[in-house]
Amino acid sequence: MAEETTDVLIVGGSMVGLAQALFLARQGIRPLLVERHAEISAHPRAQAASPRTMELMRALGLEDAVRANENPHAHYGDVLQAESLAGPELGRFDGPFRHDPNDVGGTGWTLIGQDRFEPVLRDRAVELGADLRFGTEMTGFTQDDDGVTAVLRGPRGGGGPVEYTVRAEYLVAADGFRAPVRSSLGIGRHGQGVFGRQMNIVFHADLDPYVAGRTFFLCFVNNERVKGVLGKLGGDGSDRWVLAPSLPPGARHQEYGTRECVELVRAAVGVPDLPVRIESATSWEIAAWVADRFRSGRVLLAGDCAHVMPPTGGFGGNMGVQDAHNLAWKLALVLRGRAAPELLDSYEQERAPVAEFTVDQGVIRYLQRSGLDEAAAARHRPETTVLFGHVYRSGAVIAEGGPDDGAPVEDPTAPSGRPGTRAPHLPVVRAGKEMPLHDLFDGGFWLLAGPEGAAWESACAADALPAGVSFHRVGAQEPGATVERFLTRYGVDASGAVLVRPDGFVAWRSRDLPAKPAEALLTALGRILGRVSE
Repeated sequence: MAEETTDVLIVGGSMVGLAQALFLARQGIRPLLVERHAEISAHPRAQAASPRTMELMRALGLEDAVRANENPHAHYGDVLQAESLAGPELGRFDGPFRHDPNDVGGTGWTLIGQDRFEPVLRDRAVELGADLRFGTEMTGFTQDDDGVTAVLRGPRGGGGPVEYTVRAEYLVAADGFRAPVRSSLGIGRHGQGVFGRQMNIVFHADLDPYVAGRTFFLCFVNNERVKGVLGKLGGDGSDRWVLAPSLPPGARHQEYGTRECVELVRAAVGVPDLPVRIESATSWEIAAWVADRFRSGRVLLAGDCAHVMPPTGGFGGNMGVQDAHNLAWKLALVLRGRAAPELLDSYEQERAPVAEFTVDQGVIRYLQRSGLDEAAAARHRPETTVLFGHVYRSGAVIAEGGPDDGAPVEDPTAPSGRPGTRAPHLPVVRAGKEMPLHDLFDGGFWLLAGPEGAAWESACAADALPAGVSFHRVGAQEPGATVERFLTRYGVDASGAVLVRPDGFVAWRSRDLPAKPAEALLTALGRILGRVSE
């Protein structure tokens, strides 16, 4: 018999694993997370939280906490190109992290390194009851039809490392691009493979004389000795920076000692005798691939173990956070018995096509640095489409009749409001206060009705519903312009309604008021949760 039990065991304590713990804890599930490293990594890795990720953070009340930890040069936005920081400038260009000019989302990018974002996720997850165990490694696991038995090794009860077993209903693998859990399950991967390897060197040096009052978020340096990116980090005063140089084919960061790292920093700054203190160094692959499956029985893959993409565009880590968000509400409803276990099938059905699309978009942006062939350039989609245009097709969406081109995205600047798409952004008024619509979506279903849809409210209060549904009538307090925007963007009449899932995606739409709204809502919710068939 296992020595401990938990509903969900999360393997991996970086951004995706911590987000998974946070989203589950917000749903009232107390997960157990294990991470083999003793603490959060000091390396920034992912450099930005996307508008979609910030939308999720805002709904959790964490927007201010995340923005308070932005990188020191975040507000500058643009990117400097130079031979070296002290050398000739080669140009400037707008960074990829500008505010959304199309008002598709309710919030913008936050330029925050992963090293500063992860503590915000960790602290809130712990506050909500998640059990996080750093310095603890999963050394093996087995699964059967009823759950997963994992062998863990780490400190326990105040003593030194010991080995013990945990029985979990489900296991979420968030163990990064090396993906030992995925490999042990025999799940393959496909894609374009490895493009190269990049190193991260965190160092301390006084670079103010060489910045010379110039404003930039990042500095791309390119000379005979080093090609890479310089960025200023927060913490430990004003002299902490990171250099991310490209490595030669086949090289690893372990081949670079302190002296070699100092030489790379000096070459990037352009000052041969610059005083430098190296804090740490690591490296990672620039690659593009997607796992062949996102699930094996009771084990589900999220983040880099399910998909890896080049860093251009800032999509990778944010995709992982959204994997976790998609999965959390489904796990919670299944664990509570409010949804059939088949609801979890929708996770791969929804996220795998989006991963394929987003990986391709990351590759396209990476190749833009060296010139694109026409076929790749033709596939390029705007940032807002990559971030907000996802179209889900699964058992957790009630599709409507009519033509469907099967595309994984649609243009979110001209939203259809159809089931499977993200609920279009809208300013709504609750208790006299205007707020972005997605602030409402913090864990449960919502029914949004038109101004003549008051009859839907009693349907949401029906005892027979398998899950709670909150109600908002657009027009009860909103001005006429907002009402018209709602009706147009959501494709409903004044008496119609849309059911929005806990992750902010439209699950079902009734264009007008049916004869029996409570029965219609009950049937729709039952189908979405796998409790009734079509």
